[in-house]
Amino acid sequence: MPQEKTEAVILKSFNWSESSRTVVFFSNDRGKLALIDKGGRRLQTKRGRLLSFARLEVSYYDSNKESRGYIREVELLRHFSLEGDGALGRLAFASAACELLYDLLPEEQPQSALYQYFVKYLSLIESADKANLSGVFLAFFLRLLSQLGYNPSLAWCAGCRKEIAANDNSTAPLEFSPERGGVVCASCAKAGDYYIPLSPASHRLLQTLQVASLTEAASLPIGYQETLSLTEALTKFVNFQTGTSSGLKSLEFLEKLKNSELLK
Repeated sequence: MPQEKTEAVILKSFNWSESSRTVVFFSNDRGKLALIDKGGRRLQTKRGRLLSFARLEVSYYDSNKESRGYIREVELLRHFSLEGDGALGRLAFASAACELLYDLLPEEQPQSALYQYFVKYLSLIESADKANLSGVFLAFFLRLLSQLGYNPSLAWCAGCRKEIAANDNSTAPLEFSPERGGVVCASCAKAGDYYIPLSPASHRLLQTLQVASLTEAASLPIGYQETLSLTEALTKFVNFQTGTSSGLKSLEFLEKLKNSELLK
């Protein structure tokens, strides 16, 4: 059984047997990679600790007979602490990114550039001002969609491909169609179809975030309610485009705490 080594971040883990579990990683050179952690449910184990929100060097046996290999050793390269000011938000946005990657990444297809982007994302979720975490998350969400071929059409009508020019004087909402793949113009909008209304300001913000770097996004404070609205729109877009039906469970508890001093 050949031994391999890769840098990776944990996306999810779940029980496999009474003593073992399956750990799903986003790895630098193998993409989404599921490995069996034999004996990992015990309190004591011979290999290093598997920490969430950390860059790990994972040595593993690549099984040719089974669909999953086995973890041999783990070395911690860097742990992203999410315990600073605004810890609940940092944990939620880091977890939401892991959810998205787990749901959308194909199995064992290298995504090295996206992996490095994800590591940069975790670094900013650790260090950015808590008021700007929303912008970092939304920029990551949009870039992930683009990298995986699900880029929502925001600058052109998803129907006729006519450019949708920003109108700073308009207050009329634009129609965002998750099913058709983006914003549609008034001529292409059909009565009875499902649309999510986007204010001109929200539309401009999405356009800005779609091309912004993570560092640029980290300088954009976005209101809590707008963050929820835009996240919901993008999540429904993902559901229609990929056939999935799940939401982002990591962000659900923020809705319950939106008026809490913990988030201010």
